[in-house]
Amino acid sequence: LQPEDLYRNPHRLSHCGKTISFHCKRASGTNDSEGSELIFCCLSFEREGNSFLKAADGAAVISRKRLARVDIVKCKCVTDAKKRATAPCILVITKSEKRGSFQYSLLTLNSSNQLEPCIEFKLPYQMKEDVYILQGPTVLWSHEGGIFYTSLQAGGVAQVPIHFSHSVVGELPLHKGQVFVLGLQNLPEESTNQTLVYFVEDGQVFDGSMVLPQPYISITQCILVVVADRVDGVLKCDVVAATANRQLVYFENGMVTDVCQLPFEQPENIQVVNTGRCGYLFVVSFREGHVCTVWKETFQVAALWSGVCSIHVDDFVGCGTDQMLLVFKDRFIALEGFLITDLCGISYSHGLDTEAPKTSPPPPENYLLTLQALESRLQSGLTVLQELQREVTVKESVLQQSVKALTDVVLERETVLTQHEQVLCM
Repeated sequence: LQPEDLYRNPHRLSHCGKTISFHCKRASGTNDSEGSELIFCCLSFEREGNSFLKAADGAAVISRKRLARVDIVKCKCVTDAKKRATAPCILVITKSEKRGSFQYSLLTLNSSNQLEPCIEFKLPYQMKEDVYILQGPTVLWSHEGGIFYTSLQAGGVAQVPIHFSHSVVGELPLHKGQVFVLGLQNLPEESTNQTLVYFVEDGQVFDGSMVLPQPYISITQCILVVVADRVDGVLKCDVVAATANRQLVYFENGMVTDVCQLPFEQPENIQVVNTGRCGYLFVVSFREGHVCTVWKETFQVAALWSGVCSIHVDDFVGCGTDQMLLVFKDRFIALEGFLITDLCGISYSHGLDTEAPKTSPPPPENYLLTLQALESRLQSGLTVLQELQREVTVKESVLQQSVKALTDVVLERETVLTQHEQVLCM
C-alpha cells in the first residue's frame, strides 16, 4: 500500500483490553481559523451481546490552518520510559501550504482519555516507508539509505552513525537499550561485512551474530526478541524472525533451533499470544491482509486467515490471558466483522461469512504435564544408568584384584590387600 492509501483507512490499536480507532477530519466551525483535528473512539467488548460498545471518545486540534492537510502515519501501543507503563501513541503529519515542509507530531492518549502532544519535529521530506513507533516512545524511519530517529531523550532528529547495507529494527525486553538496529556494516578495506547491533538510546554497539547469523539479515523482514540478557558485555537472546523465504525461524544466541514454513509471503509483524493453559502462539501478519499463527511448543502452523484489516493481541474478554482480535470489516466507530479467539476454546465472532478459520488442533490441555512426566522418566532412567555404571566399575575392580591374587599364588608370594580392596572382594 502507498502512504496515501494508508491514510484513508481507520487506524486501530488495542490497549488494556479495549480497541481504540483514530481518524483525522476537518474541525467543525465556520470561521477562517477552521483546521483539522484528530478524533478517537474507544470500544470495549461485551460478551453478553457479542459486540463492541463505545467506552469513550474525544478529539484534539492538530492544525488551525484551513489549507493544511493532516493525516495519520502510524499508531501503536508502546512503553513510556518515564511512566513505566504502556500508552497508545499516534504519529500524524501536517502538510504545509509551502512545499518542502512536513510537520510531524507524536501524541499519546493518557489514562483520562486525553490526547497529549509528546514529540514534534519537522522534516524537509515526507516519510514513505519503514516507519516505526517504538518504546520510549521513539520514532524511527529510513530515508535515502540512512536510518533516523527522534525521542524525548534524543532532543531532536538524529541519525544512526553506522551505514548498514541491510538492516532490521527491533526491541529488547530490557530496562535500558531497548530499541536497536541490527545490520550489515560494509568494511571496504577488508572487502567483508560485519554484523552489528546498534542501540539507539545509548549508542552502544554489540556483536550482531549473537542475534541473527549474517546470512539471515538480508532476508529477514521482521523480528521479535523473546528473551534477552547482557552477560559480560555479550548480548544473548532468543529471537523469532520471519524471512522473505516464507519461513519463521527460531534462534538461540544466533543459532537456528527450529524452522516453520509460512503459508504467505511478505511478513510484516510478529506478536506473541499467551493463551495460558495451551502455551504460547506467535502471530505473523502479512501484506494484503493475511495472518497466520504458529504454536511456540510445536513450531507448527495453528491457523490462518485472509481478508484481515488488522489484528490485535490483548485480554478482550477479561479472563486473564491473551486472545487475538481479527478485524475483517472495519469502520471508525464500529467493528462490522470480527473474530476473538485464542484457539483454545474462546471464540466470539460477528458479521463473518464463515465461522471458523482453517486451523490445526492446539496442543492437548495436558501438554506441559506430559512434558514434565517425560522429563521425570528421563531423569529416572539417567539415575538407573549411573547406578549400572557404578556396578560395572566395582566388578572391574574385583576382577583386577582376583587376577592379581591368582598371579601371586602362582608366583608363590603373599597377597597384600588394602581394607578397601578387602571390602570389594567380599
